Order: sequence, then C-alpha cells, then structure tokens
Amino acid sequence: MKSRSLLFALVLGACATTGADGEGDLNLPTVGMGPFRRLDPEEVRGVAPFILDGREELYREPTVLREEGDGVILYAVGRQSNGADAIVRSRSPDARSFYGTSSHAGRRPRVVLTADLPWEGNTIGGPAAIRVGAEILLYYSAAGGIGLARSGDGFAFRKEPAPVFVRDPALAWETTEVHAPSVYQLPDGRFRMMYAAGISIGEAESPDGVKWTRVGTTPILEPAPIPDPASLLPNEKPPFDTASVGDPCVVTRTTPAGRLHVRILYTGSIASGATTIGFAGRYGESGPLDRQPVPAYSVNQGEAAPAFVETAQGTFLYIQQLRREGTTQPPYLSIAGAFSPGNVKLPEPAEFPDDP
Repeated sequence: MKSRSLLFALVLGACATTGADGEGDLNLPTVGMGPFRRLDPEEVRGVAPFILDGREELYREPTVLREEGDGVILYAVGRQSNGADAIVRSRSPDARSFYGTSSHAGRRPRVVLTADLPWEGNTIGGPAAIRVGAEILLYYSAAGGIGLARSGDGFAFRKEPAPVFVRDPALAWETTEVHAPSVYQLPDGRFRMMYAAGISIGEAESPDGVKWTRVGTTPILEPAPIPDPASLLPNEKPPFDTASVGDPCVVTRTTPAGRLHVRILYTGSIASGATTIGFAGRYGESGPLDRQPVPAYSVNQGEAAPAFVETAQGTFLYIQQLRREGTTQPPYLSIAGAFSPGNVKLPEPAEFPDDP
C-alpha cells in the first residue's frame, strides 16, 4: 500500500510547474508561473504549435498525466463519427509527439468514455485525470453535474452511477451547472476540487473523492473588477478576465518553509468574448486566490482549458485554441502546446508511439 506522501506526489504529475522556490513563503503566491511560449515548427511532428488536431474530431479540453521519463498521457474531448462527443486517450513519449494527431496517418486516439447514463444528458466533457494508488480517477462534466470514472489500466473505465457533485440552487453565484473540475489531494489524503459555475470558480472537499462538500459559500476566484480607464497608467492594459473565469487547472507544491502552495491556471474572458490563460495562487489550503495581473499565455486564438505537466525538459502547457488553415476554410478547435522556460530550445521531437 502506497504512503500518503507518495499519493500526493503522484497527483502532482497531472498539473505541475517549474516555478522557482525563491524565498519560499516570502514570495507572492503568484510568482513563478510561465510565461509560456508556443511550440516552434521544429519541435512538433505536425503544424506548430498543435499537438493533437483533427478538423472533424475537434479535440479540446485536455488533461494530462506524467509517465516514465518525459512521457505524457493525454485525455481530451473529441467528436465521434456519429456527431456525439467522447473522451479520448492519446500519449506521447516526449510530451509533443501524440498518437493520433492529423499528421499521424491512419491513427486516431482511443475513445475511453461516452455519455451513456441518463443524468449525463448525451453530453460529456471537461475531463480531469489524477492518479491515486494503482487507479486513474477521471472526473468529467455532463448535463447533470460532475461525474467520476475509475480505471486500472487507463483505458477501461467504470463510472459512478450518479453525479458526484451538482449545482446548489441556493447559491446565487452558481447560475449554471457545475463543470470543468480539477481535483488534487492534500498531504493528509483529503481530496479538493476546484470547479466552474456561472462566471466564477468554487472549491469543494471530499474524504474519498466521491462525497463532496463545498468549502464556503462564495467563489474562490471571481472576474476582476473593470477599472476606470482614467486609473490606468500609460500603456497599462486593463485586466483580461473581467467577464468570467473558469476551466481551473490546479497544481500544488510544498514551499521551502513547509507550507502548502496552491496554484491554478484558468481561462479568463472579457466582454467581447476574447479569452486568455491566467494564473492565480494562495498559501494554505483555504481562502481566496490572488491573481497574477500578467497573462501566462495569450495568443488571441480562443485559447482556453489549460492543462500542464513538468518534465525533465521543462514545463509543457496544453490548451485548446483555434487552428486556421488558409483563408477558404473556417478555423477549428485543436489542442496546442506551449513551453516554459521560453529561452530553451527543445530537441527534435520523438517518433509517434505505436499505440495510445
């Protein structure tokens, strides 16, 4: 039986960063994330910066797990031939060459989860994968809330029969069904979830990953206030997340001073609908998040739904964003890759793996 400390370490593989320790608790909780640069053409086996794409499949909403070496398992939402969405699995030996992308001729990621329960309402998305012991826990969004499926091999998943977390209509800020979960474990084994509802992000806790209770009745991250234009300095840009925040991706670490450091990447939007990837954090297991005013990733291509993983090469960020092919066809959603530190050039990408 694995120790709790090992379980905690395994969870970190799903969402990790290379932020510097610096002065530990003396740093702001938003120090040390990115910025990320797009992958260059020489760093991928396809059209940079995309690492998983398909015009018909519309791959989006990634979540990742670290494998041995620099290997990465990726789960994402993809459209099936019948038009219904499913959660699919791919993998890469180097965090860049993913099985089943459009340049991997004749291959497609494997479908591992579809919407087949009444409460799911024929919709499925927002996957969030973590390892706990010998199992992979895959949380996901559907019409009736957030569900959970478990797998011993990462391919065959068994679902909980009912949603494990649903909207509380008594909370004024939860104006939509809860969705976009991101789950991690505290050092003592308790589970925490950050989730999106309405235009904000909330938090819940569970002793077993199945039965969840909200942590407080207010969001831990809300849209930034819209500033008075007269208050901005010359060349200062207004906040990038004044309309909504969502799609949390959580990473934790222990500071040199021994305190828990919780950090998230998230999608921020403004009134026009433009999106940007932001970063927020806090010290300790409770309380609101402080936001970093500078975007972690911004390319003005509909970027959203961040996931990231640390490897020996550095930190990889995966996001859904629009892929454009010339001027005669409409753009389509795909999964792009980015990297930090930005001044490091990655070696030639590995060959595609033989299976997902």
